[in-house]
Amino acid sequence: MNITDAEMEIMRIVWDSGEKVTTRDIMENLPGKKVTTVLTLAGRLIRKGALHAVKTGRSHAHVYWAGISEEEYQKMQTRNFIRSIHNGSAKSLISALFQDENLTPEDIAELRAFIEKQVKRDD
Repeated sequence: MNITDAEMEIMRIVWDSGEKVTTRDIMENLPGKKVTTVLTLAGRLIRKGALHAVKTGRSHAHVYWAGISEEEYQKMQTRNFIRSIHNGSAKSLISALFQDENLTPEDIAELRAFIEKQVKRDD
């Protein structure tokens, strides 16, 4: 599942709310967007399974809720990225991060602690 930048604007509103949102809620958070554009983007997200909706009365009135959590989407996209850019190698990804030299000592300590936790979990 790939969510476009325009679709992501809607997903961020839904994820940030932590609950169901209405078409009006989305429109209020996306000033300048036409209702038809929002409905088109929401329809695409529904077809992708990222969003669920139920119609509530008027033709443009819907209630929406997430079909996938932000964390689930991030994991899915990370796996896809590792598979397509790093030939499925997490080691290659981490090596690229270290070679970039933008990691702070705190970042490295956090990564080290995470890896150690994973190793202990697998034992």
